[in-house]
Amino acid sequence: MKIVRLVSLFLPLIALVLLPRALAAQQPAPLENFVANIARLWSRGDADAIVALAPEDGRIVLDLAGDGPGEVQERHASAALRGLFAERENVSVRPRQVTISGGSPVRGFGELTWVARPRGVSDTLSSIVYVGAVWEDGAWRLRELRVLR
Repeated sequence: MKIVRLVSLFLPLIALVLLPRALAAQQPAPLENFVANIARLWSRGDADAIVALAPEDGRIVLDLAGDGPGEVQERHASAALRGLFAERENVSVRPRQVTISGGSPVRGFGELTWVARPRGVSDTLSSIVYVGAVWEDGAWRLRELRVLR
């Protein structure tokens, strides 16, 4: 009888301690960190590392030339990014805004301010890089990249 009474007293206390931890494990990590990581990789021109952040299906919606977005496989996205980085010298890349848009799975997006110059030219070009993300298997994954002029 005393054991039942003790268990009934301590069970709610144990739940109060463990439940917040369990709920926190289900919440997405801060999207700001993911977008900042994309900014670091972008500033290094590391196309393969950027594309390695693709979702499980390996597809990224990509628009680098303003021709409209298209869904491509990782290897095509990597080749396109390598071509873009070969054409330009990075001056600066900074994360701008980040927004969680919700949904199931959770989606969010961020923006990078990218200042670069065409190779061999002193004038700089400023662009906004749109980064679309989806929360998948306990991590943010890169679903979309668009370079906006």
